[in-house]
Amino acid sequence: MHPVDSIKTRVQASTLSFPEIISKLPQIGVRGLYRGSIPAILGQFSSHGLRTGIFEASKLVLINVAPTLPDLQVQSISSFCSTFLGTAVRIPCEVLKQRLQAGLFDNVGEAIVGTWHQDGLRGFFRGTGATLCREVPFYVAGMALYAESKKVVQKVLQRELEPWETIAVGALSGGLAAVVTTPFDVMKTRMMTAQGRSVSMTLVAFSILRHEGPLGLFKGAVPRFFWIAPLGAMNFAGYELARKAMNKNEELAGDVLSQKKVDSSD
Repeated sequence: MHPVDSIKTRVQASTLSFPEIISKLPQIGVRGLYRGSIPAILGQFSSHGLRTGIFEASKLVLINVAPTLPDLQVQSISSFCSTFLGTAVRIPCEVLKQRLQAGLFDNVGEAIVGTWHQDGLRGFFRGTGATLCREVPFYVAGMALYAESKKVVQKVLQRELEPWETIAVGALSGGLAAVVTTPFDVMKTRMMTAQGRSVSMTLVAFSILRHEGPLGLFKGAVPRFFWIAPLGAMNFAGYELARKAMNKNEELAGDVLSQKKVDSSD
């Protein structure tokens, strides 16, 4: 899905519209659409792994410390903790990825050297506030929306969801959460692709509203929806399906162990 993200970044980083960027695809080329994929993979790998681990650990702590806490609050607090820490690790990779996607540099090495020379160490953490303002609501709202949507669908169907239905609910939840948090994504892109000058989130927001209007804060919402929806299916539904599979394996292992004990006692 990286090419879709590249299109979104180019829309947000420029004054061009989505159709205008699409018309320029032959000039950008396949290589241009996949530019920034290396830091994207490294950032996502570390961030998602850390976030999933912290999410599970936070849920266990909350369930033991506050067993009467509603499930929705447990999900939301766990999502907040895991997203905050997981995202902080990914910021430098995100800066390099977006600068490569916007066409500011040709390769990762050039992006690292150029960012260091132009902005110093702080340049690798540019847009941290906007990224956290985007990621935390996205995952908190996304997980809550996913959990509640799944309950509603199960109540309507009066049965457990099939795997494909779980994936569909996850995709829709992720896509809707992505559209809602697009303004922060636009500000993040503008901040990360601004070279040699430090810009605040407030300044970027007022600049967009002044020159592009309120709709300017939703630039790239369409490609962002189609980029995040499959990721939502993998993040929310895929995570749950994997967890169910692991729980089933644990139950089977427990049954086998119990059977062995019975056989040995006989």
